[in-house]
Amino acid sequence: MQPFVRRWPAGRPSATALAVALSAGAYGAQLLVELLLAEHATKDIFRHWLALDNPGVQLGHWWKFLTFGLLHADPLHLFANMVLLYFAGREVEPIVGARHFLGIYGFGNLVGGLLHWSVMPWEPLTGVSAGVAAVVVAYATILPELEVTMNLFFVIPVRLRAKHLAVALFGVSGLCWWTHTGMEIGPLAMIAGGLYGWAYVKQLGFGNPLPIQRYIFEKRRRAARLERMTADQFLAVEMDPILEKIAQHGMKSLTRAERKILEQGRTKIAARGTRK
Repeated sequence: MQPFVRRWPAGRPSATALAVALSAGAYGAQLLVELLLAEHATKDIFRHWLALDNPGVQLGHWWKFLTFGLLHADPLHLFANMVLLYFAGREVEPIVGARHFLGIYGFGNLVGGLLHWSVMPWEPLTGVSAGVAAVVVAYATILPELEVTMNLFFVIPVRLRAKHLAVALFGVSGLCWWTHTGMEIGPLAMIAGGLYGWAYVKQLGFGNPLPIQRYIFEKRRRAARLERMTADQFLAVEMDPILEKIAQHGMKSLTRAERKILEQGRTKIAARGTRK
C-alpha cells in the first residue's frame, strides 16, 4: 500500500506503534513456545489459557475475552492484521487522538469477541482482527474519499477510495462466515468490530450524515424557520395555500402536517392579538 498522508509524530511512540509492537511480541512468544514444545503435550498451552473458547468461559476464565487478542492463528494472520492496523491506525490516531484510537481498537476487539462467542461458542477465537476491522472502518468513515493504492498479490496495483475498503472488508468477512472459512480469525467478530468502529466515529461527528440524520436536521431547521416568522409572514407563506386547498377540497383533504401548520398559525395569530 502507498504511504498515507501523515508521518509518524516526533516524540513518544504512538498508540498504533505500541499496539503493533504488543501483537508482534505476543505472537513471537507464542511461536517460540510452540516451537520449543513441538513434541510435548503442552505445546498449545497459550491457546489453552488465552484463546477465547466456550469451555474456558464456562469454567470462569473470563480473562479470555481480553487475552484472545494476544494470539494469532499463523504468521499470515498476524501479518495481515498488522499491515492494516499500521496503515489505517496511523491515519486515524492523529485525527481522533490516542485515547479514542484505543477505544476503537480495544473495545472493537472486545465487541467482536463477545458476538463471536455468543453466536458460535464452539469455535475458538484468536487475534485482533475485530479490533483491526474497527480501525479500518473508522478510517474509511473519517476519510471516505481518500484514494488508496494497493498492490493486489503484491504485484497488481489497484486504486480505490477508502470507503471501498470498508465495503470489501464487510464483503470478505461475510463470505468467510457464510462458507465457514477461517473461523479462528473470527469473520463474524470482524463484522461486529467494523460496525462498532463505524458507530464510534459517527458519534464523534465524522462521516456523511445518514438519511435519518438529514431528515431530523431538515425538520429542526424548518421548525426554527417557522418559529422565526411573524404572523403575517406565516399567513402568507404557509397558511394561504392550505386555506385555498380547504376551499377547493374541504378539511378532509388536509394531511397531518398541514393540520399542524394550521394550529401553529392560529397560535401565532392569537399571540399577535394578545400583544396588541
